[in-house]
Amino acid sequence: MDAYDMSHKLAFAGRFSPVPFFTGPEFTNSVPGVPVLSMVRVFIRPQDWSLENVLTIAREISQALGPTEQFDVGMTLAAKPVYAPDLPAASTTARLTKLDPSDRRVFLRVSEGDGDKVFVASFPRLNFEPSGEDFWRSIYAPGAVKYSGQQ
Repeated sequence: MDAYDMSHKLAFAGRFSPVPFFTGPEFTNSVPGVPVLSMVRVFIRPQDWSLENVLTIAREISQALGPTEQFDVGMTLAAKPVYAPDLPAASTTARLTKLDPSDRRVFLRVSEGDGDKVFVASFPRLNFEPSGEDFWRSIYAPGAVKYSGQQ
């Protein structure tokens, strides 16, 4: 599934999720402060951001996309009432990935301190369990990524 179709599917799923989240086709790119290379960004309202709610949203997204899909979804705090694809996200982020369509595992990285806290779940149950820490940073700072022609 391409990112544009995925964003429409997730926008629909977000309206009916127990913890609402928002997205759209304009959020199919990555910008500073958003998980690198994520196919789609979803926004979570500040009052709804908690580890428990992020795990619920990760389960909802995984169920909506299915066990044979490949995806990389960035989640961020909706810091402003206006969402724009060229605005940086809040410092609070998470990244949900399933990179191998034949693997039933889904990985969730939640930013915390100098690294990311990692959770793993498997289809069909999708119970996210802590799996340690990952010190690879899933976000980048403004100016850290340049066009190939820039010095």
